[in-house]
Amino acid sequence: MDSDHDDRTLEDINTVLEYAKLESCDVKPTVQCIYFSEHLDNQSFKLLEVNDTVLETLTNGDRVVIRGNSEDMAVLCTKTATFEMKEAEISNSMLIVPQLDIGQDLDDSGPQIIKVSKVTSVMNNYYELRPCKPKVSKLKKLLEENMYSGRECEQDEEHQGHKYSFEDLLNIVQGSETEIKESLKKLQACQIEGMWRVLDFDFLTQVLNHIIQLCEENDWLSTGIPLDECCETLQELFPREVITHVIECYADEMKSGQGDQDPEDQPMEIDAKFYALNEDKICQFFAELILRNSGKFNLKEFLRVWEQTVPQGMKTSLSQLEGRALIDRDCMPEVIWYFPVDDLPEDIGERFNMLFKTREKWILSEITPYIRDLTTIKVDVGGLLTKYARASMLNGIKVFSSRKPVT
Repeated sequence: MDSDHDDRTLEDINTVLEYAKLESCDVKPTVQCIYFSEHLDNQSFKLLEVNDTVLETLTNGDRVVIRGNSEDMAVLCTKTATFEMKEAEISNSMLIVPQLDIGQDLDDSGPQIIKVSKVTSVMNNYYELRPCKPKVSKLKKLLEENMYSGRECEQDEEHQGHKYSFEDLLNIVQGSETEIKESLKKLQACQIEGMWRVLDFDFLTQVLNHIIQLCEENDWLSTGIPLDECCETLQELFPREVITHVIECYADEMKSGQGDQDPEDQPMEIDAKFYALNEDKICQFFAELILRNSGKFNLKEFLRVWEQTVPQGMKTSLSQLEGRALIDRDCMPEVIWYFPVDDLPEDIGERFNMLFKTREKWILSEITPYIRDLTTIKVDVGGLLTKYARASMLNGIKVFSSRKPVT
């Protein structure tokens, strides 16, 4: 203990070297004597084993952030990635000696001296990092607290919920900056007056229908949507940032020279942007509009209504509904219903439980859109199905069912 520090002498050291059949010239002249401190501190810090990604981040001078409320599992985030922090035990106790010199810190020459170092902590566990998906279900829930329904609705009691800036979201949502930005884009969130909002579906329908109506009136379906002209025409009805946002969500920016318009008739503005409606996204939107509150819908009737609803010239295809709707071909008549992947749990076990509760047996092409977002670099769709589902053959077709009773 501390009171015995002065008991160890150079004579004692050399005696030990002699017993070990070593000469003093065989070791470095600084002899370090290690003692346990009378007051071990095992609470004021934790050990964290960093992976190459985090190490590179810290080495480059960038910061890492630990995020999570008291009820959440802590995650560590770099600017682009998220990692779960899992506590693990160390098979051998690890001694923390802050003043210990090692390797190149010790001189090879000079007089023989004694240096005393204290063990300040004894650690039996540490935290390891495991790559994980950002916890974005909370992001969706936060944004849906106060959806944007237009300027005239902002003072309604229904729209007095909290509004979140990007910094607010960073402090609440367990994910990296890059992943949160990607999730905002996936949720079709829009920045309005500095706050991130999602558009109420009925309001979104109004905006998109006005844009499509302008396209049909001005032949923009073939020549492309002039962004500035479209915004100027509709800005008395909707905020400019909302019009731009909806166009960017449901149309693709055109490169110079695209479209059917004669180049001589094209506007001369060099910075003018033109967009072409994305057929798959538009068709998917109108399918959702039909199915959203309809329950199970006669498939044949749905296909007829759907085809009549989309803008003229666009072609509908059931492939456009992957991850958005399910079809039951075993009943008569065949039916289809709204079943978006965005509404499913983030937890893998809960996700599979809900899928098998919805449908007992799935073929690969049907279940893939509903689990693709759970895959990682190391675990693909096949790996997830191997772990969480049981494969069997039904009428010559491989199907997947639950490994355990569905609760």
